[in-house]
Amino acid sequence: MKLPVSFEQFKKSPIAAIAFLLVIVVGYLYLDADKKNQKFFNQYEERIEKLEVEEKELEEKLDKMNEKLLECLGLNQ
Repeated sequence: MKLPVSFEQFKKSPIAAIAFLLVIVVGYLYLDADKKNQKFFNQYEERIEKLEVEEKELEEKLDKMNEKLLECLGLNQ
């Protein structure tokens, strides 16, 4: 692997060479963190969709139970 800064360039201007390498490292870390965040976001998005479906099913069951209760009490006319 060839480094983006040669040893000769590093000897001439070590501060600039280190700054350049740090920019590359920070850029890599940013992209890596962004990729991980996207992965977690997608997982939670799928989980939210499943929970919304489950919530809808439970609401429908509750509505049916409420209707039966009202029928038993004679309030649903």
